Amino acid sequence: MKTSIILAFVAATLVAFSHATSVAQEIKHERFLPELVKIANDDGKKIYNICEICDGVSETAVIRDEIRCHNTYSVAKLFTCTAIGILQDQGKLDVDDLVYPIFEKKFPENFDPNWKKVTIADVIRHRAGFATDALDIDTNEAAEWKDRNFLNIVLSQPLPNEPGTKYVYTDATFYLASRIVSEKTGEPLNQFMIRELLEPLEFDEYAFSTDPEGYPIGATGMYISTEDMAKLGQLYVQDGVYNDKRILSKEFVDEAFERTFELYPLDEEGNAFGKGGMNGQFLYMNRKTKRVVSLHSFRADVDAIVRYLVEHDK
Repeated sequence: MKTSIILAFVAATLVAFSHATSVAQEIKHERFLPELVKIANDDGKKIYNICEICDGVSETAVIRDEIRCHNTYSVAKLFTCTAIGILQDQGKLDVDDLVYPIFEKKFPENFDPNWKKVTIADVIRHRAGFATDALDIDTNEAAEWKDRNFLNIVLSQPLPNEPGTKYVYTDATFYLASRIVSEKTGEPLNQFMIRELLEPLEFDEYAFSTDPEGYPIGATGMYISTEDMAKLGQLYVQDGVYNDKRILSKEFVDEAFERTFELYPLDEEGNAFGKGGMNGQFLYMNRKTKRVVSLHSFRADVDAIVRYLVEHDK
């Protein structure tokens, strides 16, 4: 008799626990989009569009209905990192591989010996050894550069800092990452990315800035819609899965967050991350709530948007 009572109690407890778990999974998060639009309007409508993905549902507020696709500027770097991650998943490289063997025959004479110490991870973590920014097509007149071989420009740069140590933000490293993808696949970064990432994420349209030889810059110059930008954040907060299809391994997703592969922490809890771009582009994601917010703007007060998200998205 006692055994029957105990079994009945256990069964009832399991049913109650199952019900509680089900109810917890059905909890909906508050949408922040109306408040974000208010912040944008108060800032003089410098934001074009804001997209929020909340509980898996995407909604976009069009504040300035002028153009659909915008330059993401440096948010493009996170897309390039993701392409590197896909190649690692495919076994075609490891982020801790050295860069020198990949470009051994393309280095100029008298290159800096420190190049032989640089890893792919150093490249995508801005720790290759550069002293200053280089190869910035957004702030410099690239048409005036005498050397039209952008790879040669990068590989000719001195590396006064020990690779893997000092953080120096530069577009040069992500152009190099773009060329690493090309060397490993035999095709330009954009072609690889379209097939392996953008099409699986159901992007509507896209365009890429390239060098004179047709290689994408990798650091900037990726033109997409605000809704499509948010899909990359959704891929990361869902541990590499989109629409029940795995695109990126959970192992690389975890590594990208832990090693700061263009995913910068925004809170002390380690839940909120973001990636910004020149002139007010931003991609926000929260691993705990699974919320994603993306925006395109021209010199908007993006910090106000980020402060609101970090304060309220718990």
